[in-house]
Formats: sequence, structure tokens, C-alpha cells
Amino acid sequence: MGISNEIRQIKPNGELHRCPACGYEYGFHTSFLSVNAGVDGKVSPVRSTKELYRVILICPECGTRFDVGWRVSFCEEEGPVVRTTMLLR
Repeated sequence: MGISNEIRQIKPNGELHRCPACGYEYGFHTSFLSVNAGVDGKVSPVRSTKELYRVILICPECGTRFDVGWRVSFCEEEGPVVRTTMLLR
């Protein structure tokens, strides 16, 4: 079966490893869809100050795609991550 063109919105509840569409239990493939791409490949009228991507989960068994609301940026312009330590007295 091929990948679905439709992207379903779902909310994770506990561990997310089972496909809600077909019941496949061994996790998902992932893909990244530009937020600026809008819906169905149309250009979004709202632009972000940085390039954001929707994390799309794809069931390897039935090809259904899911958006759980995760967004990531691959922007290299952001500063490095700084690790801080809290001292307890």
C-alpha cells in the first residue's frame, strides 16, 4: 500500500508506537514537511522567522500519515545549546 496524501491530526497518549489506522505495533517512519509549504503543498500566507518543519509520522504497514503537533527547526543560525548546572545547598 502506498503513502496516503491525507495527513491526520492525532494527539499522543502515553507511548505512541501503534498505528491508530491499522494497528501496526512496531513504530513509525518519520518525514519532515516544511511549515511554509502550507496544506496540500500550497504556499502558506503566514511566514515564520525561521524555517520550521512538521514532523510527520508514517505507518510502514498501511502508509497512513499523522501529525502529532511536533515542530522542529534545522536552522544553523541559532546559538549553541548551553548546559547549566543548578547548585543545591
